[in-house]
Order: sequence, then C-alpha cells, then structure tokens
Amino acid sequence: MNYYKVVAKCGHVRRGHYIVKDFFVKAEDGKKAAFKVRYYPRVKHDWKDAIISVTLITEIEFIHGRELQNHDLYFKVTNSTEQKLYCAIDYEQVFDYPESERKKKDKDVMFYNKMERIQQRDLRMRLAEVV
Repeated sequence: MNYYKVVAKCGHVRRGHYIVKDFFVKAEDGKKAAFKVRYYPRVKHDWKDAIISVTLITEIEFIHGRELQNHDLYFKVTNSTEQKLYCAIDYEQVFDYPESERKKKDKDVMFYNKMERIQQRDLRMRLAEVV
C-alpha cells in the first residue's frame, strides 16, 4: 500500500462556492486514492473537477498530514451552525465556482414544422368561420 495526498474541492461553505482541503489516504494507486476521496463526506461528489491533485507521499508525511486533518475544525463540526459558531472556515479560502454560460438551445427543424402546421390549421379554422 502507498500513501497519497489528495487535494479536493469541498463543500458546505455556500452555494456555488468551495474550499480546497487536503486528504491523506492509503491506496494501491493514485486512481483508487482519488476514487476513495471523491466519496468522502464534504467533498463535492457531483463536480467533475472535484479532485485537484493526487501526489505520492511518505509514511511520515502521511502521519503528520492525518494529525493536521484531525485538528482541522472544518472536519470536526457537524453542521453549518457549528461551522459559524466555531469559525471553522476561513472565508478568505473560499472560492467561487465559475459558472459556465448556459447554452441557448436552438429549436430544431421539427419544432418549426410543427409550428407551421399549427399556424396553417389555425388559418383554415378562421377561414371556415368566415365562409
């Protein structure tokens, strides 16, 4: 087993925002380490770019990192009220998630054909009422 430091985007800071945290994991390879961390609590599971980096580390760095992680208040609090009460988050470390521009959906040919049929049917009904 190897030791890895996985840097991931974590949530529960505000909507559309994230905070970057380090996780220290034992795994066979980097891919499995990233997979483990992706499904840890607080990590942004549904974001494709939730895992920023995976680096191989020594056992001493792993033990030291785990101790730092255990002393981090962000991982100790259980809800947002405690988070605010104990100042578990340094809001200078919180980043905005850049929203991509929403793509404007072009109406396809079938839509225009359907609209044309509706307009023709409406026109015929109006003409039938006049005659």
